[in-house]
Amino acid sequence: MKMKSLSLYFMVVIGLLFAGCTISTNPQPAKVPVVKKKKVIYAKKQVSPVEKNINTKKKELAFLNSNPIKEFSVIGEGIAPRNTISPAQAVALAKRAAVADAYRQLGAKLYGVRVNSKETVKDAALNNSKIITQVNGLVKDAYITETSFKNGLYRVKMELKINSKTWRRIFSY
Repeated sequence: MKMKSLSLYFMVVIGLLFAGCTISTNPQPAKVPVVKKKKVIYAKKQVSPVEKNINTKKKELAFLNSNPIKEFSVIGEGIAPRNTISPAQAVALAKRAAVADAYRQLGAKLYGVRVNSKETVKDAALNNSKIITQVNGLVKDAYITETSFKNGLYRVKMELKINSKTWRRIFSY
């Protein structure tokens, strides 16, 4: 009886060992797991004000490269003074004032305007206010395209054309 139980025991063990193994005459290829690509989302890069300024300058330079000539146009105005010797002198002085105004406007467009102000407050009220604007610059090769004189007001249209190489050399700061 011991022998029968022992042989039965071995058969069960051998049966369990081979129960997991299957032998096939038609082997199938092993299945490879398919991995789907996931969409990668990148966080937006924070741009500092300095980088923004550099990017803006690059865009401006790209604009200048696309158009070789940059044009500036202004209209200057001058009024004829009342205390003149003749009407011709009044027109000449009004034209001179209009040309000076046009040059000032071109200088402001090219170089910018410096603004200084001073205010005085007394007893919690504005006592005195003084604002000074100043333009410093050199304007060369500007030319007058139109002039008109009507009702004591002389108008001058002035234009300035600068090529991109000159623009970059002078104003790239």
